Amino acid sequence: MPKTSHIAKVVLLGLFTLFILSCKDTGSRFELMKPSTTGVAFNNELSYTEAFNPYTYRNFYNGAGVALGDVNNDGLIDIYFTGNLVNNALYLNRGDFKFEEIAESAGVACENIWSSGATFVDINQDGWLDLYVCKSGMPGGENRHNELFINQKDNTFKEASAEYGLDITGLSVQAAFFDYDLDGDLDCYLLNNSMRSVGAYDLIENQRNIPDMEGNKLLENRNGHFVNVSEEAGIYSSKIGFGLGITLSDFNNDLWPDLFISNDFFEKDYLYINNQNGGFDEMGDSYFNATSMGSMGADAADIDNDLQTDLMVTEMLPEQLSRKKLKASYESWDKHQLAKSKGYGNQFPRNVLQRNMGTNTFAEISRIAGVDGSEWSWAALFFDMDNDGLKDLYISNGIHKDLLDRDYLTFMANDEKVRQLIEEDNDVLSKLIDVMPSAPVPNGAYKNKGNFQFENIRDLWGFDTPSFSNGSAYGDLDNDGDLDLVVNNINAPAFVYKNNSTENNYVQISLNGFEKNTFGIGSKVIVHQEGQKSMLEQFPSRGFQSAISNRLHFGLGQNARIDSIEIFWPDQQRSVLTELPVNQHIHVDYKAVKKSIPLVSSKKQNTHSLDTKVPFGFKHLENGFVDFNQERLLPQMYSNEGPVIIKADLNGDQLPDFFFGGAKDQASELWLSNGDEYQLSSKIEFEKDAMSEDTKAIFIDIDNDGDLDLYVGSGGKAFSKFSFNLHDRIYVNNGKGVFNKQSKTLFSRPFSTGALTAADFDNDGDTDLFVGERYQVETYGKDGQGFILRNDGAGNFTEEAPEVFSNIGMLTEAKHFDLNKDGLEDIIVVGEWMSPKVFINVQGAFNEAKESYGLLKDTGLWASLEIADLNADGHQDLVIGNIGENSFYKKGMKMFVKDFDENGTAEQIMTYHENGADYPILDRDELFKQIPSLKKKYLYYKDYANANMTDLFGADVYQTALIKELHVLSSAIYWGSDSTFTRKALAPEVQYSNVGSILLEDLDNNGKIDIILGGNQSKIKPQFGPLESSNGWILKQQKNGIFEKPESLGVKGDIRSIISFKDKDQYSIILGINNDSIKIKNIQ
Repeated sequence: MPKTSHIAKVVLLGLFTLFILSCKDTGSRFELMKPSTTGVAFNNELSYTEAFNPYTYRNFYNGAGVALGDVNNDGLIDIYFTGNLVNNALYLNRGDFKFEEIAESAGVACENIWSSGATFVDINQDGWLDLYVCKSGMPGGENRHNELFINQKDNTFKEASAEYGLDITGLSVQAAFFDYDLDGDLDCYLLNNSMRSVGAYDLIENQRNIPDMEGNKLLENRNGHFVNVSEEAGIYSSKIGFGLGITLSDFNNDLWPDLFISNDFFEKDYLYINNQNGGFDEMGDSYFNATSMGSMGADAADIDNDLQTDLMVTEMLPEQLSRKKLKASYESWDKHQLAKSKGYGNQFPRNVLQRNMGTNTFAEISRIAGVDGSEWSWAALFFDMDNDGLKDLYISNGIHKDLLDRDYLTFMANDEKVRQLIEEDNDVLSKLIDVMPSAPVPNGAYKNKGNFQFENIRDLWGFDTPSFSNGSAYGDLDNDGDLDLVVNNINAPAFVYKNNSTENNYVQISLNGFEKNTFGIGSKVIVHQEGQKSMLEQFPSRGFQSAISNRLHFGLGQNARIDSIEIFWPDQQRSVLTELPVNQHIHVDYKAVKKSIPLVSSKKQNTHSLDTKVPFGFKHLENGFVDFNQERLLPQMYSNEGPVIIKADLNGDQLPDFFFGGAKDQASELWLSNGDEYQLSSKIEFEKDAMSEDTKAIFIDIDNDGDLDLYVGSGGKAFSKFSFNLHDRIYVNNGKGVFNKQSKTLFSRPFSTGALTAADFDNDGDTDLFVGERYQVETYGKDGQGFILRNDGAGNFTEEAPEVFSNIGMLTEAKHFDLNKDGLEDIIVVGEWMSPKVFINVQGAFNEAKESYGLLKDTGLWASLEIADLNADGHQDLVIGNIGENSFYKKGMKMFVKDFDENGTAEQIMTYHENGADYPILDRDELFKQIPSLKKKYLYYKDYANANMTDLFGADVYQTALIKELHVLSSAIYWGSDSTFTRKALAPEVQYSNVGSILLEDLDNNGKIDIILGGNQSKIKPQFGPLESSNGWILKQQKNGIFEKPESLGVKGDIRSIISFKDKDQYSIILGINNDSIKIKNIQ
């Protein structure tokens, strides 16, 4: 048998493997094996009583787990199932998908006790897997404590939990063994669910800081006995810890194991970063911009092969819109804000996929990846199902009795119905449970297409069987070189899936560790092949109440050779194996391989440093106006669009001065340079207009006196349409940087300004202005007006409202440039629910070029615009910021604007287009509060769930409503040519959030224009979720039109303005952030 000399023992599968591969079924990738074939007949049967049921025990239908491991060291992976009301089962793998159940004879059946999670671990370091089983359910009973079964090496086990200090009693969910302090032995994190009721602690501040004996536990291994060190190690063990998942990984790449704990209900998830000093620092709020609300199981894996660990957490949000309306409930805006203020984090009711950005931050990208909703989901598992080198996603789904069904809660479980049942019969709870909805659903499977794009291949790959699935685990059960799958179900036989993949290569690696960590738990293994890398970590406890085997499996695609395998052992030493064949199971012995100490940095260096010495004292202070109180059906706020920042040399010292626009009830500020520093100019004039919200501004020489004056556009929604505070203003410069407001009103009516640009449109030698309306302040969705302010040369303006600018849209930005090169400045505008529009200047008047430039069909939620000849081809190009691909907005989405309730004020209803009809995205209660007349027609949630706009409002709604539709969501470059623009979406990372601000400058002095982007919108209703997955981006241009992969600026918050600033040899950018201080980023 071939060997890799003394480095590693290689087990060749040889011709037998090839024979097995060649004989496989060419149908579905995964084949659901029959219990009669495998011998695996385990069924986690659950039945409730009046005394023990989902009302008396909230985790009644949480199900049970699966643990995989080779318990008899015969080279075949065995299966252990936990049961709730049934005994646990241990199935010995006899080969060829034949299993023998031996739990009772092995002594691991755990009779008559509710078991939850299980994991295999070599606790006594003898090279044989032992078994730790978590217990839960009702108090009392023999062996109610968690049990540790020591492998006797003869297919029997001996219970020894007390000997090791692991005989812990509580509502235990799962345990994970790992060496948190790197002292060479395995410690334990025990996840316990709180015994207290949920509502009793809802949103009380600082509850997690109060330890509880029944809470989560970090147990340090001290010479074979486990001691609770939770408090001194920084681990929360409070009564509000409703944990359902443990996920271990080195999240910050410092070779120390970190911990992620997913919490159900209102408590936030915990991210414990190892502080390398015997404990952890909880850093979730710092690392994550959003987390799941009712977090279930989770898994960590390097999804994109960048050697950074990403994270998936499952929740309960259904995949389909109709089921969301029937099954999902949402927090109000006010409650969500209260929870954040009390320290409960930024939680939302959906799955989250956290991309590790490599600088101790994650971007939540579940929606762009298409995995944000997957039903009531218990576990996520990442593994390479087709051996193509990318880890695919499996999710176990289903709740046997859906106590969150909206109709059930409203009509069956309400106080009146309960009182009626009490009067009729004593078995109230049983009757309530009898009528709970119960419908199995298929589990989820998603193929990794690369770049965090997933394709739903559930049916194609054979996962279409409806079930109530819970714990799951993967492993190569038949040693044929692909990963099979085992799933524990409620009231149905367990699933055993045989993987029929044949087309790609693989390698499997088993680690023989050192004395007290025999299987190398905590190791990190990287396979290098033909310029590609793939990483796995040796942490068996994964998903939900389950554990995989300790055999690491790498899919290799079509690559026929492995360049090297790099191993980082738990003691932080490094080994490298070189030039290895594929389709092997390699055993690597710590003692036999050469080792070295690697150089490790805990943080990826960011070359764009944040300047702590900001010369401006301005801080934007957003007012407390809540758009939803005025327009209930809005999905997001539109009143938080500041601050605007502009610069110019106002006092003639050859240095830029800065204007910062204030929010409503905040005076704007002007900061002037005096050579060495900046000083705040007099605020007297600006304080007079503090009631206005300044959203646009521009420095221009209004009166042709040689200095720059200031035009300020007022905007926002926190005003009546008649409010004087919506009027724009002009401040005239006296030549020394002192500004005085013009008294004359510029427009015949107030409006919210959204777009502003200045040029000599009529070529008469002075500066005119184009001003566009952002929206009609009392009804989002109705189009606004565009205006021309004609300058007479002395700074006096005449308002013009040309017909061509009527109903121009909801404008966010306007720019001018000579598009057709006739010597006259043309205008391009962008806005929301509209396409970019070009207006050609014809002797000072304007005509819309609807068909000429290829923009007509590109309706989007455009928020920002900059123009430059990016590729130096002589044509101006457009960079336009859009909403991005990582939100609830979808292509084909419509907005209907009409006075639906006939109360004199129009409403907007947004819809998804599905199966040829348009369905409101609104929750039933939300819509019916606005339009009460619909209640009688749609009494039940199930009826509303399937109602489209025609059902709700009649077929004539398509004639009587203003209807807008979205076609483009991506932020993009529009490459200019002689007669048209060609759209190309910006990099996928840019699409993680909206782009609300753009700067085009050559930051690295290579003669090529770079792109700097900022965005985010935090004020979106919880059911739709915010846009906060951008920390700003720099796209450096390599050569004409080719940009490098985006680099993060590392600036959190809703970035509204970006401008450049050069001080001597230091190039910096200044960022205006909504409701925050000014940030300055130094560019190197």
